Amino acid sequence: MTATPYLPQAPFHLVWNITNACNLRCEHCFAASDKPLPGELTTVEAVDLIDQIADMGVFDLAFCGGEPFIRRDVYTLLEHAYGRGLTIGIGSNGWLIKPEVVRRLKDIGVARLQISLDGLAGNHDRIRRRAGLFQRTVGAIRTSVAAGLRTHVCFTAHQGNITDLEPVIDLCAELGVRRFNLSQFVPVGRGERVRDLTVPQWRAILGLWQRKRAEYAGRMDFASHLAQLALVDSEMAACDGFRGCQAGAGQGAITATGDVLPCVVLPVPVGNVHQQRLADIWQDAPLLRRLRARESLRGLCGTCPLSPRCGGCRAVAWSYTGDPLAEDPRCWLVDAARSGAAGADRTASRDDVVLEPAP
Repeated sequence: MTATPYLPQAPFHLVWNITNACNLRCEHCFAASDKPLPGELTTVEAVDLIDQIADMGVFDLAFCGGEPFIRRDVYTLLEHAYGRGLTIGIGSNGWLIKPEVVRRLKDIGVARLQISLDGLAGNHDRIRRRAGLFQRTVGAIRTSVAAGLRTHVCFTAHQGNITDLEPVIDLCAELGVRRFNLSQFVPVGRGERVRDLTVPQWRAILGLWQRKRAEYAGRMDFASHLAQLALVDSEMAACDGFRGCQAGAGQGAITATGDVLPCVVLPVPVGNVHQQRLADIWQDAPLLRRLRARESLRGLCGTCPLSPRCGGCRAVAWSYTGDPLAEDPRCWLVDAARSGAAGADRTASRDDVVLEPAP
């Protein structure tokens, strides 16, 4: 058993949804983004929050939404964050990305632009409920890549797009995307009405992720939020900073109205920056303390010897049980134990990769 991973005093990576306003109504949106919400931070409050984030020692800040480019002061906030020494990224659905937007991001010093792409033409437009969006999104990716801005693509897998995963990865490589991010689907927000993948499908996806990462090594990086990477990649699991689920430890999130969350898809507020300093919330919130202590986990996640390097997805546990410390029902080790399957191994092999929608 490897040593317990390093536990930071502040999150390495913080996601900030700077507005709930969005020009799309995506069927799987965890934030159920729509219109701006009462209590969204003003420019003065947002600048102060950036100062708090920098003073805490956060390394990386991702500006998200909603659609962050709808917020009128977005460039002011990006400029201030860059000036405070933060590595900054911004996530978008791509609809508003034009050459002048990309030039402005480069001039500011934005480290990356992440654009969501959840399928090929038919699926992407259906999932995100906007005709013509696929072509606009691909055009935005091309524009960003051509300008030399580091460009990432985010894909959120569920029953509605699982067969598009591999061709989308191949398309991203063809377009010159620098990193492909396999995002964890969690049935929260509007996603409560979307069909989740089965446990074998999640296992197969990780096998595919490994295979494509090897195929495009040196050409396109691969990232994933899935805690179970520790079960399929021993090299990654051995890294000092790797602990699987980083909720409340290596990462956190802030909503448009100032709620502090353990992670962007775990909508359990632990405090609000309108009432408390961010550093105080991060250090003192009881739930965050429990999430950092893997011995607090319940069920099979609490007794699993791989817990220090995995810990299960706390957002998935919460979405299915209402308890963020419960065992992860999407883990194939948990599934095998509960179903009485014998000899369940801990690795996802290439032979496991059979990705078809469940009936």
